[in-house]
Amino acid sequence: MSQISTPVFFDPSWRTEAVTLLAKGIDTDRAFDRLPILADALEEAGCDHPLVLTHLREPYDHAHHCWVVDLLSFGGRPLATECAVISPR
Repeated sequence: MSQISTPVFFDPSWRTEAVTLLAKGIDTDRAFDRLPILADALEEAGCDHPLVLTHLREPYDHAHHCWVVDLLSFGGRPLATECAVISPR
């Protein structure tokens, strides 16, 4: 499991329309292969938080209710405080 060990402040400016739509699409489609694209979109929106960006680029199979996707999709606190990841293939 990849777990939130410290609070993460999400700057509202990172929640651009592109970031939010991408996060919601990832959640709806369970398309976790798009997480590195979400990391790129967040960087373009000004996000430089290493925990967030590293988590999205981890070479693992992520599970539903990834805390970063939840924060971006639902605009508040995550539905889960951890993201189950399966070891790399």
